[in-house]
Amino acid sequence: SLKAFSGEPLNESLELFSPAKINLFLRITKRRDDGFHELASLFQTIAFGDSLKVTPLPSTAIEDEIFCTDPTVPCDERNLVWKAAELFRKKTGNKQKFSIDLRKEVPAGAGLGGGSGNAATMLWAANKICGEDRPDSDLLEWSGDIGSDISFFFSGGTAYCTGRGEIVEDMPPALPSGYPIVLVKPALPLSTAAVYGKLDVSRCSDVDPEELKQRFYQEALMASSERKSVTEHPPQDLCVNDLEIPAFEEMPVLAKVSLYSSSACLSVSGALTQFCAHHLVKTSNWNSSPLPRQKMEITG
Repeated sequence: SLKAFSGEPLNESLELFSPAKINLFLRITKRRDDGFHELASLFQTIAFGDSLKVTPLPSTAIEDEIFCTDPTVPCDERNLVWKAAELFRKKTGNKQKFSIDLRKEVPAGAGLGGGSGNAATMLWAANKICGEDRPDSDLLEWSGDIGSDISFFFSGGTAYCTGRGEIVEDMPPALPSGYPIVLVKPALPLSTAAVYGKLDVSRCSDVDPEELKQRFYQEALMASSERKSVTEHPPQDLCVNDLEIPAFEEMPVLAKVSLYSSSACLSVSGALTQFCAHHLVKTSNWNSSPLPRQKMEITG
C-alpha cells in the first residue's frame, strides 16, 4: 500500500497495482466529425491487472527507462507509460525522469484497458513521487491528451463514460464485490482499427444508454433485495455491446464463444472483444481512492 502523502517529493520507489476494466454495456451512438465515435458505456475495474514499480532516476538521467515482462510490448515512446511520463513533465514543468518496471498480466491489445490503466497509474505515481500534489481532476483532464480510456482509471472503479470515453461520471458499484466473470481471449489478435472499420452505426442498438444505465441499477437493487444468484444478474438484454457485430464479422470464433454468455455472463470488451481465457476474476470496487492501493487475489 502507499504511505500517506505529505506533498513533499518521495524520492523512493512506488509499486502499484494497475487494474484492467470491462464494459458492462457499450453503446456507440454516432460517428463524430473528428473521426472518433461517440460512445456511452458503463465501465468496471476488475481484480486482474498489471503492476508497476516506478523509481525516480538521478538528475543526470537523460530519458526514462522502461522494462517490461512482455517482450511484445514496446519499451519506447510508443508505450502509453512513456507517453504518460512525458505528459506529466509537459504539464508540470518537472524534469524528473523515471525507471519503470512494468509486469504485465493483462494481454496487450486485449480490450481490457491494460495500457490505459498503466498510463493512469504512471501519471498518479509521477505526481506522488515528485511531490507536485496535483488533484486527480487535473490528471484526469490531462490524460485525454494521450488516450480516451485513461480518464476512467481516475474514477472510483465504476463509471459511466461518454464522449470518446474521456467524460467520466463516477457511479456506485453496479455489481456486488466478488462477482465472478469469465474472460475469454482468442489466440489471434483483433485490432481496434479493424473492428471500427467494420462498424455501421445504423446497425447498432437503438436503446437509450441512459435507460440502460437506469435499468442496470434497478436490476442490481432488485437482485440484491431478492438475493438472486449472481448468474441471474445482470439480465443478458442489458449487456448491450455495439461492437459485437463488427467484431464477430472480423473474427467469427467470437460468435461461438458468445453462445456461452447466458451462463457465464460474457462481456465483450469495448474495442477488441478479446479476453483472457483461463482466468476467473472478481470485480473490485475502488471506492476509497482513484487508483488501487494494493493487489487483489485472482481466483481460478
